[in-house]
Amino acid sequence: MKIVEYKMHQLIMRLKQPYRFASYEYRTRPINILMIKDELGNIGLGEVEAFEFPNYVDEIQSQCVRSINTRIMPLLGGKNYETPFEFSRFINSMNSPKMASAAVEMAVWDLFSKRNNVSFQQLLFSTIGQMNNLPAKVEVGVAIGIHNNSIQMIDEIQKQIDKGYNRIKLKINRGTKISDLVEIRRHFPKVLMMIDCNSQFGLRDKSFFQSIDNLDFAMIEQPFGKKDFKDHAKLQSIIRTPICLDENILTSDDVMKVFNKHSGQYINMKIARVGGVSNALAMTNLAIQNGLKVWCGGMLETGVGRAFNLAFASLPFFQFPGDISASDRYYINDITEQSFMINNGEMSIPQGDGIGVNLSHMAQIAFDNEEWINLG
Repeated sequence: MKIVEYKMHQLIMRLKQPYRFASYEYRTRPINILMIKDELGNIGLGEVEAFEFPNYVDEIQSQCVRSINTRIMPLLGGKNYETPFEFSRFINSMNSPKMASAAVEMAVWDLFSKRNNVSFQQLLFSTIGQMNNLPAKVEVGVAIGIHNNSIQMIDEIQKQIDKGYNRIKLKINRGTKISDLVEIRRHFPKVLMMIDCNSQFGLRDKSFFQSIDNLDFAMIEQPFGKKDFKDHAKLQSIIRTPICLDENILTSDDVMKVFNKHSGQYINMKIARVGGVSNALAMTNLAIQNGLKVWCGGMLETGVGRAFNLAFASLPFFQFPGDISASDRYYINDITEQSFMINNGEMSIPQGDGIGVNLSHMAQIAFDNEEWINLG
């Protein structure tokens, strides 16, 4: 397989309502979608999932786009790749931003699946030696942004439960009151629920986490800094609620740090954050082998990124519902023809070759106005 042309277009995704996490609020989300074409005319889609500003990890959308245009794509012309794993080894050697590498590598998986007339899910399962009885649906959850008080949070949680979500993730920060979390659990004592701190706390806040340790949260995600393994271990040693690490996990070495330092019990695996599907597969396998639990996270993706996540989350490694929300959850208009709906806490995995989605009419028009860039 040779990649002969590519094009990329930025879409400004308008959120239905402001989305708050950590100390940031989003009303729009610029996302670049990548198209790559092989020598047979097949087209693969990938998504640059970095945020506009470095408030999740250090990589940002503009940096990733620049790396794709000036570093990654110019080096691909004329090279032949037999498998997506071979391509991943090559792209890993570039030391480019991981979310830039992931966008290209995801497009390669989509392209390779289409060349072989199989779905991305089928191709994924073939890598673990399982070709039959693939799941048609996966259990999913929803992340709820920061609200001002428990009344607003309870109202939003109820809305999402009414839509069919069975697992709720609450974004919190240092302004969140213990009494609000207590009140939320009083209203929803049986709902599978977790909290996500997005690195907003420090070990000095250990009493906060000790105070909510009896609220039966499934896990506490990323309470401390992006490079902090030692203090996460200290906190885990004094609370029974499992700690989940997210922003900390970029490489296989980071997975082993969690295990060796006892920094937590769960890992939130995001394809984009770790540099692509191949890396995510390898790191997930490493985590499972060392007794850590892994689940599939989300990053306010469009329908393109959501399709990748659904297939990935259907792998048998994952036993906890991922952050994969319905098409109508965040954006006024998504960019794929296919809509993703919740039914009893589950979402269907797209069928068809590749990731199983096509760009919407409006998104396709935007791409038609972009010129293909030749890599010959």
